[in-house]
Amino acid sequence: MRNLISYLIVFSAGLSLLFACGEFLRKNTTGQTKVQGLLFLFAAMFQTHTFFACTGLYYFFPHFNLIHLPFTACIGALLKRYFSELWEESPDQNRFSIWELVPAGIVTLLLIPFYTSSAEEKIAILSRYLTQGVPVLFQITILIAVLPILYAAFYVFSNMIKYIRLERFKSSAHLRFVGIVVGIGAFASLVGIYTLFFHQRHGLEIVSTLIALLLIGVYLLRQRSPELWGEVQRIVIEEKKYRTSQLGGFNLETLQNQLRKLMEEERIYRDESINLEKLAKEMNLSEHQLSEYLNLHQKKSFFHLVNHYRIREAKELFSSHPERNILTIAYDVGFPSKSTFYDAFKREVGTSPSEFRKSLEH
Repeated sequence: MRNLISYLIVFSAGLSLLFACGEFLRKNTTGQTKVQGLLFLFAAMFQTHTFFACTGLYYFFPHFNLIHLPFTACIGALLKRYFSELWEESPDQNRFSIWELVPAGIVTLLLIPFYTSSAEEKIAILSRYLTQGVPVLFQITILIAVLPILYAAFYVFSNMIKYIRLERFKSSAHLRFVGIVVGIGAFASLVGIYTLFFHQRHGLEIVSTLIALLLIGVYLLRQRSPELWGEVQRIVIEEKKYRTSQLGGFNLETLQNQLRKLMEEERIYRDESINLEKLAKEMNLSEHQLSEYLNLHQKKSFFHLVNHYRIREAKELFSSHPERNILTIAYDVGFPSKSTFYDAFKREVGTSPSEFRKSLEH
């Protein structure tokens, strides 16, 4: 079983390294792809460290021990920067800060005595791990490296709560995946801290197994949905618009049912003088609120919506009453003139009313 876990960990290290190379070798690299590449690279380094620790390879390469730790201390800042692209509207607010390197600098300073020690001294410290546990200095150093990851997880979840409604989170597999990724990362960090301070064996293996499963999940999802990030970004933009909209106090499902009743049951669109003001009064909304609802949630302007229902009924009448005159049908469904009917029908259906009627005869 332990061998199987070791193979899984080293496989995930290779997979993460391939991810990193893919991000860095893209033709059109952006700041976002570079951050993503660094995250995968540092994850590969951590998984390699676990593989070396579990298989005893550090006894043959003692100088490689703990060289991953300063880079691990940068993962929290990278995660925060990566997800900041979702929440921050101005790129200037997401510039690199030298303060983000402070945890990595502290970790490096604390480990300098270990890095500069001889191979024999490093092997002696490794040998004491099994009987005495991790030295206090290393415990503190690892804690400093891990805490930024927990802060990044808090940052992501707090912004999700701030910008995204619970029902939208439940309905979007993409958002749920982001939550799962960050949640597993935070949980793995907590498991690592617990096992570190309470001298529980196999803690590092548990953490790396969780990360391995996460990396494999990321790979599979990227194959299925290459535009994952773009889709999440689109949802967040829509949700931020909703938060700042004038519809915050309205139930969207109620508005949808109300609009459907007016259009499909009462057929208010048959009134050729119908306009945004009249429809807004029927729905007890202001014109601005109705316009925002139609454009943001129905993806149609007022005129496109009204003409959609008019043309839908006109098509039904063409089919059920082939003897009726085209212009008469146009007036019956609410169009004020022949020209507006023909233009709207061709834009919606792709053919003229007469061509559509002829196609029904075949």
